[in-house]
Amino acid sequence: MIMFTKTASCLMLALALGVAPARAASISFDVLSPVVVGSSFDVAVMVSDVFTGRSVTDTLVGFGFDVTIGDSSIFEYVDATAGPLFDPLATTPMVLGFSSNLLGIGPGDFSGPLRLATLHFNALSPGHTTIGVLGDSFPDSGLVFAELPYEAFNTSVDVSAVPEPANLVLLGTGLLALAAVRRRLHRKE
Repeated sequence: MIMFTKTASCLMLALALGVAPARAASISFDVLSPVVVGSSFDVAVMVSDVFTGRSVTDTLVGFGFDVTIGDSSIFEYVDATAGPLFDPLATTPMVLGFSSNLLGIGPGDFSGPLRLATLHFNALSPGHTTIGVLGDSFPDSGLVFAELPYEAFNTSVDVSAVPEPANLVLLGTGLLALAAVRRRLHRKE
C-alpha cells in the first residue's frame, strides 16, 4: 500500500508539473545610440512579463546570459553594465547580475519592462548582423527565481552599422564636385 501511495504521489506531481502554466517572460532589445562605424554603441536588454505564470510570492533573484554576435568583424562586444535593480557579478564573457535587494525583485518593484543590463559594443565595419543573448537553464544562467525553475531564453536582434558621418560628407562633397565639373563640360560643348 505504501508503494502504491508513493507511486501515485509521484504520478500526480509529474502530471501537475506537466500542466503547469507556460512561462511568458520575453526578452527584447533597445539600441540606445546610433550604430556608426568607428564608434561605440549600447544595447539595453529588457525583459517583459517577468512574473506571468508564477506564484504571487515569487521574486527574481538574478540573471545570467552569454552575448552572441553573428559576424564579429562588424561588432565587438566590450562589456556590460547591470540594470538599476541589479548588482553585477560578471560582465565578460558571461553577463551575470544579482538582485540589489537580498529578498529579490518582486512585481511591485518596477513598472514596464525590466532592464537586465546594458551591453556595450564597438562598431568595427559597415554591415548587418545579429546581436543576441543566450540564457540557458543552468543555475548561473537564464532568469533565476526564488521559486524554481529557472527560465531559459535565446533572443537576437538584427543591427546595421553605417559609415561615419564624416565619410558620408566627404562622399557627398565628391559627388557635388563631379556634378559641377560635368555641368562645366556640358556648357563648353
